[in-house]
Amino acid sequence: MKDTLLTEKDIKTLESYSEGYFYKMLHYIRDFIDTGLKEKRFTQKEAEHDLQIALWVSYACNNIDEYEYYYTSVRWLADVEDLAQGCGVWFYRYSSALMYCGRLTEALVYAEKGVMEEPDYPWGWLQLAKLRSHFGDKEGALSANNAGLALVPGDYEFLRQEQELRQDCSLEQLLNHYIYEEDDRDLVEGDTDGQAKLDAISGVVCNEENLTAIKELLQATNWIPDMPYCSFRFPFDGNSLIGIFEMNEAAVSKLPLDWIRETLENLPAVEQIQKESESLAREIPLDTLVLERVVFYRNQSIALSFDHSAAGILQMPQRPVCS
Repeated sequence: MKDTLLTEKDIKTLESYSEGYFYKMLHYIRDFIDTGLKEKRFTQKEAEHDLQIALWVSYACNNIDEYEYYYTSVRWLADVEDLAQGCGVWFYRYSSALMYCGRLTEALVYAEKGVMEEPDYPWGWLQLAKLRSHFGDKEGALSANNAGLALVPGDYEFLRQEQELRQDCSLEQLLNHYIYEEDDRDLVEGDTDGQAKLDAISGVVCNEENLTAIKELLQATNWIPDMPYCSFRFPFDGNSLIGIFEMNEAAVSKLPLDWIRETLENLPAVEQIQKESESLAREIPLDTLVLERVVFYRNQSIALSFDHSAAGILQMPQRPVCS
């Protein structure tokens, strides 16, 4: 029985996108599934329970290296866990995606399982070394790194990581690298823009103390984390507004408390300016507009949403192949 819905031609096309064309890869998979559904060649459930499709989705998403794509990777890989026995690639990618979603304990569990399922897959050991180090097992981390290095002698990633493990670097420091030595040197020396990399890393380790302080400052209630974003309610001008941090809890915890405080202090003035603009644009009376939602972004900006009533329903994204 064929173990994937993908044809040899599909796989060759996806392989042709593997040198950096990750968005094209996702678009190809999306179109493949849409076409297959229209032609009734398979069901949505069958497409989502195809190990090879999930692995290609995760390959693209993990290489795009943004939180939302790691979140998508987790969801696709989770649906094929029952098919992943003996597949070190699945365990490595799932552990990596979980890690970048801030789910570190789960990431360690799957990294440990991965090297047992396929001990000859080197990158599982690379991932395990990082996570063991984060959880305080330096000896175990070095042992895992050495096991991987024995499979790919002289590999730059393992050699660099060994040095940083011995220096007790944090998980965030271990992650702030690129795979290839030349690219990584440019990143370390500041010759390339590393902000996207730092944005992804910000969603890994949660600063619990600062997160608690942010929640208290906002007087947040009904806090719902990481779905994929953080949503909550907070008081403003006698009303209860919807708040959304367009990021996970770990990334929220990296926001400066002073910025949150200043944003709340300036919110009445910002609301008035936005109300006037909205009123003119929609040609409706100013007093019919009621602030219902505030979205907080990782670049320390906000967006306001108005309606004719304070009631609002928070809609979270459905399962995407790509955003």
